[in-house]
Amino acid sequence: MLYLSIRLFVTVNSGRLFDYFFTQLKIVILLSYIGSPASCLLSMKKCVLAMFAGMITLLDHAAAQSDLQDTSFYRSSINQAIALYYQSIGENAHLYNGSEYLQYVVYDPEEIKNPYFMSIFLEKGTLLYDGTFYTNVQLCYDVLRDQLISTRWGQNYRIRLVDDKVVEFTLAGHHFVRLSEDSTHKLPYGTGYYETLYMGKKLQVFAKRQKKQEDKINSMVALTIYTPMDHFIIRKDGAFYPAQTKKLVLEALRDHKKELKKWLRKNKVEFAPHPESGIVQAAQYYEQLTK
Repeated sequence: MLYLSIRLFVTVNSGRLFDYFFTQLKIVILLSYIGSPASCLLSMKKCVLAMFAGMITLLDHAAAQSDLQDTSFYRSSINQAIALYYQSIGENAHLYNGSEYLQYVVYDPEEIKNPYFMSIFLEKGTLLYDGTFYTNVQLCYDVLRDQLISTRWGQNYRIRLVDDKVVEFTLAGHHFVRLSEDSTHKLPYGTGYYETLYMGKKLQVFAKRQKKQEDKINSMVALTIYTPMDHFIIRKDGAFYPAQTKKLVLEALRDHKKELKKWLRKNKVEFAPHPESGIVQAAQYYEQLTK
């Protein structure tokens, strides 16, 4: 048996030293010598990874139990520990077990000329994947195929992440979650990635970002156009409702339809041609009515 004990300390601006580790962490790893010395080395590697995982867990526990005066410094310490952990596991992170992403032959940075969300380039984002939260991950979202893209560790090689392992991600300031339908709760636009627009206690509003592909010929030149086609849904009492128009929104929230209709008219809330803002405002007012 190999025992590892970790003791964590955090220094704040006052210069005082606080010990946020209340009980020693003992990670017990049984080193198996079955096979070859390589098996032993693998176990040692797991030991190191477990140590970093333990450090992250303990730091978060300490944050929850303490009343630190310098929160920003403490959070910075946590982020550094997490970054060191990711650097240590490198290509062994579950994040890099996706399949090859099939690139498009031709695409353009202009939004209507490419199938991606916001940008054709990989950008840093956050990701909750297969039970692990990652920061500063290179991500790109293919809305035409509804696929989340990253890169292979240390390589300029795009991979498609496993859809069922993605819980949520942020990209260019937008937050997405993966919604799945079942036999009792059907999704109007099927299982996939949805952007969160409003997350209230009684109901939530999501946007399904999609693009329609069209091949055109302009001045004897073949062009492929990708036209954005966003769809909106409301989740209320566990059920999903289409919310593309004012009529559909009022139908989904029919238990307060009269009050909502009056309020929307009074405040001149518009739904066409871009319903996103109107849907969110209706949802917010509904929450006020149901308090």
